Amino acid sequence: MTVNTSEWEAAGLYDRDAPGAADRLALLEYLSERGASLEQMVEAHRLGSLPGVAGELVTRDDTPLVPVTEIAERSGVTVPRVLRALLAAGIPAAADSEVAADLVRLMAAFEQGSALMGEEAVLAFTRVMGAAAINIAEAAVALFYAELGPGTEREGATELERAKLAEAAGRAFTTVPGIVSRMVEDQFERAQVRALLQRGWQEGPAAADDGSPHEAQDVAVALGFVDLVGSTAWAQQLSLREQSLALARFESAAWTSAVIAGGRVVKTIGDEVFFAAPTPDAACRIGVAVCRAADDDSILPPARGIVGFGFARPREGDYYGPMVNRLSRMVKVGEPGQLVVTDDAATQLSPDQWSLRAFELDELRSVHGQVTAFVVEPV
Repeated sequence: MTVNTSEWEAAGLYDRDAPGAADRLALLEYLSERGASLEQMVEAHRLGSLPGVAGELVTRDDTPLVPVTEIAERSGVTVPRVLRALLAAGIPAAADSEVAADLVRLMAAFEQGSALMGEEAVLAFTRVMGAAAINIAEAAVALFYAELGPGTEREGATELERAKLAEAAGRAFTTVPGIVSRMVEDQFERAQVRALLQRGWQEGPAAADDGSPHEAQDVAVALGFVDLVGSTAWAQQLSLREQSLALARFESAAWTSAVIAGGRVVKTIGDEVFFAAPTPDAACRIGVAVCRAADDDSILPPARGIVGFGFARPREGDYYGPMVNRLSRMVKVGEPGQLVVTDDAATQLSPDQWSLRAFELDELRSVHGQVTAFVVEPV
């Protein structure tokens, strides 16, 4: 079959006399057969990512687009209110923008949630969802480029091979939304169980870990930090790839340990992991497991940790308050390989599972007076 290449030549996509012309022609034919427009290919070529168009064609959203004004009209709300919700969800839009028509469902949920819990609270929750969606998408794309992208061993010898890899990756990524939906439903159930353990319809005020009454929004929870000892000097001895892979193993150990113990990783902060658990027993199992994983790793430096128990303020999946601040400052008090618990956590531990050795700590930054803590080890 004879192909008319004049448009491609005029657009600067193809030069019949250039080295690799046959490879480029095969790529352009492949992309055109799959519905790529000339404008789309020109823009990708300008960015140096023409083979990647094959992946974009698989993952593109064919949902009809409508003006933001139509979303507002169909939702029965003002345009500024729609824009505020869209921006919270991580969707950049202006009054004259066109957006996916099914975003009217977002506005319906937003209005329902606002009526029940207040607009600011629901905006904060929408930002959490937006951030999660952005992180998932960024992680998926980063995975492709790290394993199959330019400069990798498996990138493909020709542009056509690279396009087929991008297409295959795109098809794999299209399954992610359905999987994430199932995972979110499952985690809702687990979060509700943890919430029932942390919260209760208690009568009368309860005391926080500093002895003062806590607010109604606070929850009783075991929290912990584990960090890598001397990580700055350690990182300087490794390549970025070696460091990244080692930190990934550290984070994986924390994640696995938290899930098994019924807790969760709240966040990772460079060389440090912050986790939560329903009980100090569970938190200590997480902390010990992470420290052991670092010790068993041939590349990672040793780790040490701290676990406390008391009241903290949950917000957007994170925790805040005096106990969190106190623990973050105490994470470095132990020796490499040690897990330390505060006295509040120690009183809650099962004596048949843990042995405790007390030691006095010097005054900590912003924590006045002596603090009693214990080195904890499994029995």
